Amino acid sequence: MSTRLSPETLAAQALGQVDQGSGAISPPIHPSTIYEVNPDGTSPTGLAYTRADNPTYDHAERLLAALEGGASCMLFGSGNAAATAVFQSLLPGDHVLVSRILFWGIRKWLAEFAVTWGLDVEFVDTSVISAVQAAIRPGRTRLLWLETPTNPTWDVVDLAALTQVAHAAGVRVAVGSTAATPVLTRPIEFGADLVVHSATKYLNGHSDVLAGAIITARRDPFWERVRAWRRDTGSLPGPFEAWLLQRGMRTLFLRVHRASETALMVARHFEKHPALTAVVYPGLPSHPGHAIAARQMVGGFGGMLSFRVAGGEKAALAVLAGVSVFKRATSLGGVESLIEHRRSTEGASSPVPEDLVRLSIGLEAAVDLIADLEKALAQAPVGPGSSPTTVPSDRLASASSDSAAVAAAVERSVAPLVIARGGSVSIVSVQDGVVTLEASGSPGALLPLVPSAEALLRAAVPGISAVRIRLADAIPQLPREPSTLTARVQQVLDEQVNPTIATHGGRVTLVDAIGGHVRLRLEGGCQGCSLAEVTVRQGIEALLRRHVPDIVAVSDVTDHTAGTAPFFAAGKR
Repeated sequence: MSTRLSPETLAAQALGQVDQGSGAISPPIHPSTIYEVNPDGTSPTGLAYTRADNPTYDHAERLLAALEGGASCMLFGSGNAAATAVFQSLLPGDHVLVSRILFWGIRKWLAEFAVTWGLDVEFVDTSVISAVQAAIRPGRTRLLWLETPTNPTWDVVDLAALTQVAHAAGVRVAVGSTAATPVLTRPIEFGADLVVHSATKYLNGHSDVLAGAIITARRDPFWERVRAWRRDTGSLPGPFEAWLLQRGMRTLFLRVHRASETALMVARHFEKHPALTAVVYPGLPSHPGHAIAARQMVGGFGGMLSFRVAGGEKAALAVLAGVSVFKRATSLGGVESLIEHRRSTEGASSPVPEDLVRLSIGLEAAVDLIADLEKALAQAPVGPGSSPTTVPSDRLASASSDSAAVAAAVERSVAPLVIARGGSVSIVSVQDGVVTLEASGSPGALLPLVPSAEALLRAAVPGISAVRIRLADAIPQLPREPSTLTARVQQVLDEQVNPTIATHGGRVTLVDAIGGHVRLRLEGGCQGCSLAEVTVRQGIEALLRRHVPDIVAVSDVTDHTAGTAPFFAAGKR
């Protein structure tokens, strides 16, 4: 079928291809994992093993590439697998700029793994073009990661302006476009190099497929590196999932347009509702990014919006309890309407306001959805609203302009990484070019980030010469020198570690220290914590080795399965 046809037609007919062998209009599924080769070892089809290629993937990939206006597409086993493949195809030491607000799974992965693997991750407010321009480090910044609209605050960024700024500095631009879909925004047309989707959401649209996708504007060496990563890690969907995905995309335009129309009706209806402090939706003229959205999103503003509930977290949770048409579930972009309190889903380190309720509008009648929300809001308790989580700055030693600049840089770029790794950070002082930061929670939250934090703060405030870290409530120096290994380890735990993790209701107990081998048990909020490995390996062990050089190994012997109240519960975030 000619690609000059409209995207709607291409999607509805899945490129209009007919199976040559049978004449079937519905594309076939190829479940085989292996393909026969010629006697000389060559392949007549170019296929060898399904971890590299499968004809069922090809059809969905060609369709999605056509819809996005890209040169090529790759499917992945999930949206997270697709997004992380972009970062994993970079090299240690590469500097990457990432939207401050983005899908939580990616933010969490960046904080827990990308940083420890050597990527220099910096969060930046991508709604401010000058902030992005100032954050770029010529010759070192390799990737600008954008998301528009951002999840779940639905900020809209200017793709054309940001890609121009990035490309002028030789920076590749990737755009997470899950919420917009190619129906409303085609980022490649605005200069993006890569477009990333959680295909689980709108592309499939029926809440029954886990998949991800990357589309590239051009086939280049970096694209082949991503392809090699996918092949070597096996981060692919199964053939049946790929087949379901192309089937879902046949109704993509109808579903997205209908959801967008209904979402706008819901947003307009509740914009002035007395039980809400705000309705966050790019389609409303009151939205800060409405003008950009109107220029960048064609045919609608998407099916996603959020409510800020006047009564705070208690009232927001009451709204969830009061619905009957909306389904209380995570994810988005399906035919059914969903409602979710993101702060509860993401956990204690979430930057999402406690009063925010996220809505994914499906294909139900608008009148039913509005009535369901009206009923739920009427039952919610009325009270003062809450505000987004911010980094404490009341402990600044001075109110100088340098202090203000440091505080802004910490909140913008350092705090998001620390929070996602299970800690918190505040500024103790800014004096004579030396910044002193205080960390609490996981000792592994900030200690490994010191070089990155120092580089970020030096770039933001030219007069900064050094960054020092102080653990909350810990004794700055260890005055005593116990003779035995056990006593020295216990002293570090008592004076450096336990005062810090007490803020999370945790405690570390020394089991024994024999022959340089230290065994620890995590208790309270640390037992069963999903960030226990970060706490031990990058926090506690680092502190112990610093003060007790003759340590050979540190082992965590905690029974984490028995944890009843972990500060960061294990499981999906």
